[in-house]
Amino acid sequence: MKLYCCTFASKKFIKKQINQKKYILNSGFEEKEIFSCNTSILDEPYLKRINKVVDKLNNGECVGFSFKPYFLSLILNRIKNGDIIMYIDVNDKPKKGIKEYIKKKFTANPKLGIIATGTNYPNIKHLSSFHKENLSLELIMSSNLFAQPEAGVLVIKNSETTKALINTWYEMTLINYLQTNNSTSPKDRFDQETLFTLSRIYKIIKIESWLFYKLTGKGLRRFIDFEYLRFNSN
Repeated sequence: MKLYCCTFASKKFIKKQINQKKYILNSGFEEKEIFSCNTSILDEPYLKRINKVVDKLNNGECVGFSFKPYFLSLILNRIKNGDIIMYIDVNDKPKKGIKEYIKKKFTANPKLGIIATGTNYPNIKHLSSFHKENLSLELIMSSNLFAQPEAGVLVIKNSETTKALINTWYEMTLINYLQTNNSTSPKDRFDQETLFTLSRIYKIIKIESWLFYKLTGKGLRRFIDFEYLRFNSN
């Protein structure tokens, strides 16, 4: 069971991605365990599907965050089944101990597929109009009761099942994007709300409680300094 780290940066975030890499190395990852990706990984099938070009993506068009599950599916195809990939946003800083925590969680629960940290707000807070109108009553109720996942850090154990789930996640973000007239606002988190829906269906997706972390100091969040690099350039 090997553990890898991957990041993604559009053109305007490349410098930040380079800066982040030293923190990834300091947290315990080796150079050969890091995938530093950019928009060049988004191939023709993806660009044709979203009807966009790389230049627009480099200028900040997030296309409903559909690029995230799409490129993650490509990375999963590069590693062996049973290996683990940690995705981390370029604004976030990993801390020492994160590799050990991840390995411990997956060793303790072999059926675990994906780990995400929970936010401190319910899923309904950032739910698209499309989903508010089309999700089942059960999912709307769950969205009021349970936290939306934080998609800035995800840990995925590679398997045929998780690859299928990541592909499904991609399709769901794309549907959401296309059904909202190809536009997103700063408050739209199509990646997080669709991942929430998948987590309500498949229990191999674990969303760690923000409240549990605040009360005990335990969890993946302990090893991530979220948004650190947004405010610190050193």
